[in-house]
Amino acid sequence: MRFKAILCLIGMVLAPAIARSQEPATSKPQSPWKLDWQKRTNSPFARAEAPAIAYKGTLYLFGGFTEELKAANFVDVYDPASDSWARLKPMPTSVTHLNAVIDGTTVWFAGGFKGPHPGPVVDEVWKYDIASDAWSRGPKLPEPRAGGGLAIAGRMLHYFAGYKSDRDTNSGDHWSLSLDGGTEWKPLAELPDPRGHVSAAELDGKIYALGGDHGHDKTQIDVASCHVFDPATNKWTAIASLPDGRSHFESSTIIHRGHILVVGGRCNSSQPPRNVVDDILEYDPKTDSWSVVGTLPLKVLAPVAAIIDGRLILTTGGLNNPRPLTSLTWSADLPKD
Repeated sequence: MRFKAILCLIGMVLAPAIARSQEPATSKPQSPWKLDWQKRTNSPFARAEAPAIAYKGTLYLFGGFTEELKAANFVDVYDPASDSWARLKPMPTSVTHLNAVIDGTTVWFAGGFKGPHPGPVVDEVWKYDIASDAWSRGPKLPEPRAGGGLAIAGRMLHYFAGYKSDRDTNSGDHWSLSLDGGTEWKPLAELPDPRGHVSAAELDGKIYALGGDHGHDKTQIDVASCHVFDPATNKWTAIASLPDGRSHFESSTIIHRGHILVVGGRCNSSQPPRNVVDDILEYDPKTDSWSVVGTLPLKVLAPVAAIIDGRLILTTGGLNNPRPLTSLTWSADLPKD
């Protein structure tokens, strides 16, 4: 009996250790990137909240806010290979709080605030053809909206969330337009947490709505909410929230090696408030988790960021909610593994 008791005692001591040894090994957190930021040629003018797209090794910036918070209509293209800027045909309208997506050589824009701050909310949709450097109108949104997300999944253009005509009420509306000759936007499932300044990304056929603001003109509260939309089921699903409330990173949201990067932005809802930030967040859809993977050369909100030929490009933005604005341009080589 005494021998059995001793064996039981030994088993009680060793069992937890044996169980732990049989648990699957957990992967180590990814080490933050050690980025060597280099100053490049400044943007032609200081701006913030400029829609942008990367195309064939170059970076296109459209309009944005000037230092006086006026909506600009300049179109500038940056070539990292030659570290040079060139000016193209201006936008036919001056609008902010809109985003850009590209389909072939056609860049789409939808909604926005028109003219100097505070401008009216519009339902305008514009198309820019890179090959011909020409502008044309697209089918109007069902209602005026600004600060909504714009994304392409399959052959459908999606617009969701944003601010209604009073510039302050958040919308959860979600509409889609066929890119193959569509003339009318169709309603889809609403975004569960209505918000503006929401960032959009498409990854593996699904659309992500990341962060944003509750309210705009009266009070802006940055939120951490994140959702993913599956066009096959017409459903939004909540995913891991950002580490803290964040907005003003619409033109600095990037797809990189099957992950989503959020570069800079504003965080006015954390404790204590951080406001303008200088980090790079990465979302891993396989683990449904966020992590900090890098640091920027400065704190900046509403910048433009893109990855071109393995190099992260960062340009323009606001240094403090949002002014003063910057025209600085930086680049850093990303890790190859």
